Amino acid sequence: MLKIFCFVSCIAFLDATTVPYITPCKSVDTPCMISSAHSALENLWRGVPEFGVPILDPLEIGSLRNDDKDLKLGFRNMKVHGPSKCKFLDIKRELYNSTISLTVECPLRATGQYDLKGKILFIEAYGDGDFDIKTNRVKIYLTPKIKTIEDAAGVKHWKIKSFDYSYDLVEIVDIQLYNLFGGDETRAKPILEVINHSWKEMVMEIGGPIIKQLLDKGIHIVNKFFSAVPVDNLEIV
Repeated sequence: MLKIFCFVSCIAFLDATTVPYITPCKSVDTPCMISSAHSALENLWRGVPEFGVPILDPLEIGSLRNDDKDLKLGFRNMKVHGPSKCKFLDIKRELYNSTISLTVECPLRATGQYDLKGKILFIEAYGDGDFDIKTNRVKIYLTPKIKTIEDAAGVKHWKIKSFDYSYDLVEIVDIQLYNLFGGDETRAKPILEVINHSWKEMVMEIGGPIIKQLLDKGIHIVNKFFSAVPVDNLEIV
């Protein structure tokens, strides 16, 4: 769901001669950085194969799992729609501790297949089928920490070594899990009503570990980008 956030924060610092639609900005010029990030998003969400960056909308996630003693839950063939419509609300570059702080708001929709067995909000359930989860507004706060490394040829590159994150569910999250109880709609209907009435509790219960896995995938792509672009081709003023 969030590869795009990290990628645009990185691409926004490319030298203007390398990517003509990027405007280099001073570290204290937040409006400039936001404008540059939006320009990058508009031009790059279709993917940059030479930097190892895939198509970002829809974003193919693949498989994720969140299993614990009470609930076994997995998603497969997951695609996330909406990253190209994200809006950057705030970007800050902290040179003294080598971090970039981003606040991004997006409409997101995830589709694919799920399997579950166990308790959802204290209700026993099982199912295996398609899912459709969407919200018009989710706000994400992301702070990656960057270090400088050298490759075998002595060329310097950046690498994200860690990150902090949090998120706010600004608007309702609509959750549809098809084929609950093997397609028994009579049994599934009351559970789906509970899930969508308590959508925030549902997302908080299962969403944290899944979002962390999504961000890990995003950081992996950004680091591939960094490994392809020397620090000399990146500009921080």
